[in-house]
Amino acid sequence: MNSINEHTINNYRRIEAICLQNHDVWANVPEFRGAFSRFSLKVAQLDLIAHNDNALTHFLNHPRHSLEKLLRDIEQILLLSFDRYFDYLRKRNQQFYNSYSSVRSAD
Repeated sequence: MNSINEHTINNYRRIEAICLQNHDVWANVPEFRGAFSRFSLKVAQLDLIAHNDNALTHFLNHPRHSLEKLLRDIEQILLLSFDRYFDYLRKRNQQFYNSYSSVRSAD
């Protein structure tokens, strides 16, 4: 899979699945909806790059489309939006919080 860590992508996919399974918890929170949309889009881009040699070559040959930037963007979304929102949920929805934090702590 070249230079992309499959474990990292799987963790992002697990976070996405946890959020989709608990859509009713955050559906009415516009800030989290926006963050989730951005996260999902970037994870889809990462998945495409990871499993398509042409896309990976394009990314590696065009510095403004750097793989490192994509990974930084995903981590920033998680840190600034997801981690904060889940910290808020810690006492309000323990099961959802625990599911998310177990994936985040697995990194």
